[in-house]
Amino acid sequence: MIVVRLVKRLGRRLSTRRWPAILIALASAVVTYALFLYFIFAYYLADDPRLVPDTFRHARRPVLITAHPDDETLFFSPSILYHRHDPHVTRSLLVISSGNYNGIGEQRQTEIHNSCAALGISLDHCVVLDHPELQDNPKKWWDERLVEEIVASYIKKWEADLIMTFDEGGISGHINHRAVSAGIRKYVTAKENAPPAFTLQSTWLLRKYSSLMDLIPSTVPFLWKILKNPVSPATIPGNPKSADRSLVLATGKESILLVSSWKTYLESRAAFGQHESQYSWDRMLYLVISRYMWFNTLERI
Repeated sequence: MIVVRLVKRLGRRLSTRRWPAILIALASAVVTYALFLYFIFAYYLADDPRLVPDTFRHARRPVLITAHPDDETLFFSPSILYHRHDPHVTRSLLVISSGNYNGIGEQRQTEIHNSCAALGISLDHCVVLDHPELQDNPKKWWDERLVEEIVASYIKKWEADLIMTFDEGGISGHINHRAVSAGIRKYVTAKENAPPAFTLQSTWLLRKYSSLMDLIPSTVPFLWKILKNPVSPATIPGNPKSADRSLVLATGKESILLVSSWKTYLESRAAFGQHESQYSWDRMLYLVISRYMWFNTLERI
């Protein structure tokens, strides 16, 4: 009864106000809450075991595998910049094609190496391929077996202990992105000793371009886990592995939330700035409104 009376009272108050004022108030509340979540997850809970499982946090030789130059910054910035200042971590980037769809593959190869330098990735761990069967083409599905073989060779060469790549949706739906994901899935399922592989989760269009606003739905499962485990597992003496168990969702999959600080966001923008051939007004807008520039949600294969 108390709830009913409160709802009726709220309804009467809203009915006496003009809708523009109500909408402005609601929008302000949403923005404020999103900024609050950003502060909490980018600073206070950054690297918390309830958000990042041990398999990801303790990786020392992670490798990011993408389809084209600039994928590493437009989609994976929070992931590739994770632990960027840790001297014990060696990050690697493997780009399957040179992005030669418009005939500027050589320029884009130079740009990706400049981007790696801005990201703090050494040139010997920044490889761009130019295989005749794996050329940038939005209408061609790449040979999954060939992708699998190439990935396997670089995983072995770099002794990688973690893989990051696209999910089945490929974020933008690009057919090359999805083929890379399929090839890596084949590798992971075929190799018993394959390192843990995490895929960046695709979202529908409105969420993709809602910037920090998408933290509101994206943080729901993580907030639930934090409420269930109000004390970080990392702070429990003698129980270091409880963090992984606390992060497995009802589906039985490990999920990750990486939110870039303001400094990390600026670093990712600086890295994308090396891709001069890709700079345009819509990409400038993308750098602000895309959720992937601010945070990544990943799931283990």
